Amino acid sequence: MPDISSIGHESVGPLDRTTPPHARGETSSPSRIGRPPQRPGDRVELSDHARFLDQLRRLPEVRSEHVEAVRQAIADGTYETEPRLEAAIDRLIQELRGD
Repeated sequence: MPDISSIGHESVGPLDRTTPPHARGETSSPSRIGRPPQRPGDRVELSDHARFLDQLRRLPEVRSEHVEAVRQAIADGTYETEPRLEAAIDRLIQELRGD
């Protein structure tokens, strides 16, 4: 290894290759290079409006042809039948009970 005889007025000894900390059995703290600084207390809050918009976004697509057929049946007076009303009442009761 080369000797550095003097820098300024002081003498420096021979240069040795250094061994990485993990090879020497030392542990080092994880590097934070490339990570943004963490700020304690930062948080995100969603408004009720944002939650509602998210629920709307998750709804299935509207089947326009089915909606139009039901509207026409209601207009014709053929949609409201006894079995449909009973089924609707049963579903309402189940929903109110929390089933």
